[in-house]
Amino acid sequence: MLASTSLDGTTAGTDTVRAALAAARPVGARVLVAPLPEDADRRAALLDTLGIDPATVPGAHPTAHAGAVPVEAPAATGVVVLLTGLSGSGKSTIARALAGRLVEEGTRVTLLDGDRVRRHLTAGLGFSAADRDTNVRRIGWVAAEVAHHGGIAVCSPIAPHDAVRREVAAMATARGGRFVLVHVATPLEECERRDRKGLYAAARRGEVADFTGISAPYDVPEEPDLRLDTTGRPVEECVEQVLAVLHRVRG
Repeated sequence: MLASTSLDGTTAGTDTVRAALAAARPVGARVLVAPLPEDADRRAALLDTLGIDPATVPGAHPTAHAGAVPVEAPAATGVVVLLTGLSGSGKSTIARALAGRLVEEGTRVTLLDGDRVRRHLTAGLGFSAADRDTNVRRIGWVAAEVAHHGGIAVCSPIAPHDAVRREVAAMATARGGRFVLVHVATPLEECERRDRKGLYAAARRGEVADFTGISAPYDVPEEPDLRLDTTGRPVEECVEQVLAVLHRVRG
């Protein structure tokens, strides 16, 4: 069997190899994996030399060969959970509690909290619209890699722009993972009432530019996997709702 595999981009070929290896072990069969060149001309020449129809090679041709035996790839268990919402909505609190519950369940989990990411992964970025989008994309890339290796990545940036959230979803699915979008829909009034860091008050005074919800827009997700308002609700109750969605997605 030949399969086009890559550590970058889509995972169809890699998943096929994994499935073949899993099927071969119980019967003592041996699977040899031959890497194919990325260059299309070199790949075509290699397949021609080997006398192989490109249509029978997963990832090498868009159509399947009529006589090829399909190999079902193993279901992806990695998941990217993106909690999005206004500052003070409760995203980070839920994310930390969710990560703790997953650890207790024995699940491999990576927490990508906004403040910690800003100190390390995206240090040097500012708070312009472009930098905020870059921040979310970097979080999404790391999260997609975590999901690719079977882990769960819990992310809690504000992520105000729908287009960028869709990019993160695409990164996750391209790497063979699943994607869960949670809109922490706590109303602006409640977020301002909490205002633990005094950011809303400063934004109202004009001291903080481009503050999401005040002087910068927030694209409300139209069809999130879960929408929850944390007003007057215990954290544990919110986490249970997210876990229910996550367990359903993982099967």
